[in-house]
Amino acid sequence: MFFRDSVSPFADKLGTNYVPSDSEILEIRALIRDPAEELGRIEAQIDGMELAIGQLKAKRASLKTAIDAHRALISPMRHVPLDVLQEIFFSCLSSEHYALMDPAEAPLLLGRICRHWRRVAYSTPMLWSSIHIPSPDLHHHSVNLLLRMERIVEAWLERSAACPLSVSVSDLNVPVESNTEIHPLVFQLLYVAHRLHRLALSGDARLFRPLLRLGPEALPLLESIRIQTNGIAMFDDHYNATSALQIPTMVDVSLCISDPIDPLSLPLRWSQLTALSLQCYCVWKDHGPEGGSRHWWSVRRASKVSEPSSVRTANDQDFRRSWISPGYNANYPTPDAYPCLHRFISI
Repeated sequence: MFFRDSVSPFADKLGTNYVPSDSEILEIRALIRDPAEELGRIEAQIDGMELAIGQLKAKRASLKTAIDAHRALISPMRHVPLDVLQEIFFSCLSSEHYALMDPAEAPLLLGRICRHWRRVAYSTPMLWSSIHIPSPDLHHHSVNLLLRMERIVEAWLERSAACPLSVSVSDLNVPVESNTEIHPLVFQLLYVAHRLHRLALSGDARLFRPLLRLGPEALPLLESIRIQTNGIAMFDDHYNATSALQIPTMVDVSLCISDPIDPLSLPLRWSQLTALSLQCYCVWKDHGPEGGSRHWWSVRRASKVSEPSSVRTANDQDFRRSWISPGYNANYPTPDAYPCLHRFISI
């Protein structure tokens, strides 16, 4: 075997297009016979080592699986007291928005980790006391999507037990006709109306009339309401259509209405409000604009709440320049002149 200690007699021909003669072919075959046998022995050794390594890896994996399973039994997290685990779960909830019906977020995510966590999560009502019900896009999905959402919402509300509820509903994509019955998702909320604490509604006001017509007997806990609608349809019938805005427990109101409206005509108990946000347009009459942001100081005067915090108005300077009718007194009072609200936003 010459390759280790000597140079091949064909070294100058290797890597070229040289065509050896018949005698050279026999010489080359004899030349590589011993090296080829050694190569076979080396490959056999490698195969044996790889087989041994594979067997060792399999044995290691088997031992590691058994060890990890036993270590899991003594894991500190497995022995966390129930009240501590519940506090950890509470910390997983978002403080920025209502809880989402998303399996990748708490509280639904907490029920996908292990059986113990699922049992704890499903038996902790406070984890389910908040929910955002999104808009089912019935234009591009089957009606079965709405049925699945109904089942999810039903199970969610059942898990919340007797806890006060914070609920957000968005139904912008659902077409509403004049003869439409109560929307099934809104209908579900009627059964838990007595537990509603905070309520946010976004969409066609006609969808939410069944909720807005409820009085203090049906809404004994409701303190905050947010309504974003593209019209004033909720005020079309009579003042009873918005009884929810007048209940004695209501202290926080936010209304975003795209149609012109006079804020002072809204059926609110101004004197009990501690937070108010109004977004609406003024009503134009012969002598100039009425309502909208123009009467923000009158609204603040109507809201008699002590110990004021911050007061903020949006677009107030633009309003002064462009919406003052001739002869109107432009001596606007400063925010300190009316110690009314803890928070006031007017747009």
